[in-house]
Amino acid sequence: MNPMTSFLRASVAVAGASLFLAACSSPPTWEKAGANETTVANDSNDCRVQARFAPLPERYVPAPTAQSVAATTLSLEERRAMFETDEFQKCMTGKGYTAAKR
Repeated sequence: MNPMTSFLRASVAVAGASLFLAACSSPPTWEKAGANETTVANDSNDCRVQARFAPLPERYVPAPTAQSVAATTLSLEERRAMFETDEFQKCMTGKGYTAAKR
């Protein structure tokens, strides 16, 4: 078997497993001093809309995490989803929130 083919298959397997694990983990809750549930919900919705409409850079490469080990094998939809997640997190942090694991 060609070593490049083996590497490509392993990369795809790692990317798939990473995305599966990321999808299974619970998302963080967002906390901000003085913010009630309505404020958090409104700010979250605002950040989701901003993230959804943010233009995907032509050569977007996610930050090196377990989810992006094989970023070169990710589809456009997967890269878009990761970009939107990054943009959402930046927006919430910019509004003064901190992420706390559930």
